[in-house]
Amino acid sequence: MTDIIKQNIIVKKIFLIRGLNVMLDRDLAILYGVKTKVFIQAVKRNIDRFPSDFMFQLTREEFKNLRSQFVTSSWGGVRYLPYIFTEQGVAMLSSILNSKRAIQVNIGIMRVFVNIRKLVSTNKGILSKFNQLEYKVSLHDKKIRTIFEVINKSSDNQLLCPGKPFSNRKTVRDIINSCKKYIYWIDKYFSRAGLDLLSESLDVTKVKNIKILMASEKIDEKFISFYKDLKEEIKNDGVKIELRVIIDNKLKTIIHDRWIISKNLYYNIPSTDTIARGQYSEVKRTANCPPFDEWWNKSKNIE
Repeated sequence: MTDIIKQNIIVKKIFLIRGLNVMLDRDLAILYGVKTKVFIQAVKRNIDRFPSDFMFQLTREEFKNLRSQFVTSSWGGVRYLPYIFTEQGVAMLSSILNSKRAIQVNIGIMRVFVNIRKLVSTNKGILSKFNQLEYKVSLHDKKIRTIFEVINKSSDNQLLCPGKPFSNRKTVRDIINSCKKYIYWIDKYFSRAGLDLLSESLDVTKVKNIKILMASEKIDEKFISFYKDLKEEIKNDGVKIELRVIIDNKLKTIIHDRWIISKNLYYNIPSTDTIARGQYSEVKRTANCPPFDEWWNKSKNIE
């Protein structure tokens, strides 16, 4: 039963999208032996278990690029944009799909993810290549390949790879400290941990403008109180901080990644809570900048 799905089959169904090792909803449904519609319904009934770093939906451009990679029309008449599951999302599936087949499939998938990490971590040459890859729609990169097909390709991205999980916090603090003129921070689930990082690491002699874009989930009285305290504190140093909430549901769906943006610097970072917990996640410097001003203008000041 443990060999219900061969590992070489699973490997071919793992793709690199947005710099993440992911699997498609339809491929997972096939592996679990259920219809894609049934699979998605089960996920949506438990949607609280699948935050944006566990699962996200492709944009139309991403879906178009993905379909172009398949020789046959095996997608058929797809009526929705596919959902994508990261390693954490696949692991979470075991809590909502508890058939014997689903359990064994999940074991097989997680072993493949583990083997990929071992392969990368034990070969510095491969690590350097692998960590520079990112799926970039804005540059019209039309090719999505499986992990092992892209491993010899290069990219403009630079992974800042901490040697230990808790090094993530230091890496992000160093990023904040290196920023000049302004800091634009995008994180739908920005939390007080992000304000702590700013308080600890901000160089008020170099940065004079801070803008934070987030969703409303982490905002409560304590958060607002701490935000106002920080705002008043750095105001004395000539630094202006603004925080806006994403109110457009379509925009919430579009924004998946988390960013710190400064003058000529763009970083993909983990969520603020992930950083605070010391949980390992990639931190990357990239040449790909999101349309921050457009998103900012579609949001609302919390005050």
